[in-house]
Parts: sequence; C-alpha cells; structure tokens
Amino acid sequence: MGNIFPRQPRYDFFDMMHGRPDWSNATILDIGGNRGNLLEDLIDLQLITPQQYTSLDVDQEGLDFGKMNNPDANWIKHEAFNHAYNVEGTHETSFPFEDETFDIICGYSIYSHTTFKQMIFDLIELLRVCKPNGSIAFTVIDTPGVKYFTDKRAYDNTGKKTVTFEEISQLKISDYMYLVDHDLLVDEMYSDTSVDFLVTIYNIKWLSSYLNKLNIKHKMKFPPQHHVQRTVVINKNEVDNTIENLQNFYNDADFLVDLI
Repeated sequence: MGNIFPRQPRYDFFDMMHGRPDWSNATILDIGGNRGNLLEDLIDLQLITPQQYTSLDVDQEGLDFGKMNNPDANWIKHEAFNHAYNVEGTHETSFPFEDETFDIICGYSIYSHTTFKQMIFDLIELLRVCKPNGSIAFTVIDTPGVKYFTDKRAYDNTGKKTVTFEEISQLKISDYMYLVDHDLLVDEMYSDTSVDFLVTIYNIKWLSSYLNKLNIKHKMKFPPQHHVQRTVVINKNEVDNTIENLQNFYNDADFLVDLI
C-alpha cells in the first residue's frame, strides 16, 4: 500500500485525549491525517459530516486514497520538508489556513517522525489555527515507547545491525535524540539528506518543562492500552503566551535546545 496508512481506529483515542468533546459541531484538523483513519471512525459513528474534516499531510498518495473514499472531506497537501517523507518540501512552511479555523486538532505519530525544531514551528501554527476554545492533541515518543519502533526496525531489517531498545534505555536521554536509519543516534539533524527511518525520542519531563517555559499550559497524558505514544494536550484558552511572542521566540532561537 506504499505510504497509505493501514486501517487503524483513532476515534476512541482522541476522544479520550480531548476530554470527550462535542465532535458533532466541530471543525476538525487531522495533522498527518493521510487516508483519514479518524474521519472513517467519525463517519462510521455518524458523528460528523465529511465537510467538517480536514487532513493535512505531506504524502499525496495517502491524501488521494482518502479523497477517493470520502471526496467531500478536505484533503490538503502540506509542502513542508521532512527527512523521511518529503525531502522536496520547504522548511518552516506555514499551515494553509486562516487564524482560528479549527475546534479540534489531532496528530497521531507525526512529531515522533520530525525534528524537534519542526515540532516547535508546527506547534506555533497549531495554536494559530486553533479556535479560542479549541483543543490540540498530538503524540510523541519517550524511551519506553520506542521499543515498538526498535522491534519493528529489527524485524524489517533481518540480518542488519540495528539499535536495540536496551541500548537506547541505557543512554539516559536528557532532552531528545534522533534514531536515524539502522543504528545512528544523533542530537541534531544538520543535513537535509533523505533518510529511510527517523524517530525522535523525548524525555517527557524535559519536553513538558520546555513548554511550561514558553507559557504553554498543557497536559502530558499517558495513552490507553495498545497505544505506545504519549500525548501532549493543549486547551487554547489556557495558553498565556501570544502567537506573536512565540513566533519571535522561534525566530531568535538558533538552537532551540540550548535555550532551556
């Protein structure tokens, strides 16, 4: 199926993470939504119409598949750079939406596969396009959660040396690190060279402290059974900082990690 996600349930997960919101009247943004797994759940449950849903993704194949199944939903190609999925894209690409457009914003397994700097840039955009009383929930990977990816990597590359979960566990990651391709862990991604595999591993306490210092009130939620990724949940009306202040911070930060 190429870059088309397999059919996986998303509604129960995000309904819990967002605190049981009213989906029926919401405008919904699915970051990295690909084929629209969340949309398929919401339609099956008759909670929304397709027009309420937008999938923003760097992968055209997944978007085309989703549009074929639900042509009335919104399928938008994001031209952002990604080491693994869109090396033809451009850095610091804003979301193609007006301010305060969406009530509910979801992102599953997106910022586990981008750089930290990209996540902070996108977080500013997520806050910009979220309505004043809206909410944002996206997942990240911590050290325990990375076991799934190291096991999968070893299975997919039988006979090749790959980093093991035990090796990563012994590193005592203080902020974040990147698992790149087979066996390379580095602190920063200085090159725009295409990679086959990228997972960003966070120290959750460090990430939470970083967001606090940006005056972004949030919760770090542990997922229900069968989900390996932690979740950052933000209610827009609880964020003290302004988008302009956050953007100025980002513009002034050469190496974001060094500021904390």
